[in-house]
Amino acid sequence: MELRAICFDMDDTLLDTSGGVSEAWQLATEAFAPGLGIEPEALNKAIRSQMMEFWKDEAAVEHWRTRLHEARVHNVEITLAGQGLDASAARAIADTYWDAQSSRLKLFEDSLGTLDRLRSAGYRLGLITNGPAEMQRWKIDRFALESQFDVVVIEGEFGHGKPHPAVFEHAMSRLDATGEAALHIGDNLYADIGGAKAAGMQAAWIHRDRLELKQTPEPAPDRVFANLNDLLLDLGLD
Repeated sequence: MELRAICFDMDDTLLDTSGGVSEAWQLATEAFAPGLGIEPEALNKAIRSQMMEFWKDEAAVEHWRTRLHEARVHNVEITLAGQGLDASAARAIADTYWDAQSSRLKLFEDSLGTLDRLRSAGYRLGLITNGPAEMQRWKIDRFALESQFDVVVIEGEFGHGKPHPAVFEHAMSRLDATGEAALHIGDNLYADIGGAKAAGMQAAWIHRDRLELKQTPEPAPDRVFANLNDLLLDLGLD
């Protein structure tokens, strides 16, 4: 079946949201660690370790992903308490982190050019993103992404998030494309690849030279791209 529609994840697919994370946590911990009586590096390591373990739990992801900043505060509180430090500083640390990290957000260099090329070629485009309505809408507005898409589905607005099949089914309905005529591209195997395939779509995993694919990934993507130039090459649009 001829491909008619292409949907994209936003964070770490179109928008580089991980590139400034390490630097932002470093700035936040350097600002508060001395007053708490701990070395910045030790606090940074403890917070990052706590958050990495926390987000491995899919139940936690499901519960907290529409309240991402509150999840940061929660994890910093757990970290501070575990270190015997004043947990009341958690919100200020999390706020400082977000101020630093949000200022570092940027579109990947190939994002807008790829979307323009696809639209020119006649593809209908969708954006499907998990997360809080206000935060995700702010990103979309900041980078003027709304006009690039025929449909935008935000978990916090729609009421369901990936991998729930209703998210993908809604997007396909709005794009007038079903099953093999629709492709979804994202960086998360569970939410993006698993969700899209369960809804009958084709699914492409994008790693942005940061992620490694297991030898036997589950679920397995139909296509693997390092970047969006690979997508254009795959479609014969390079």
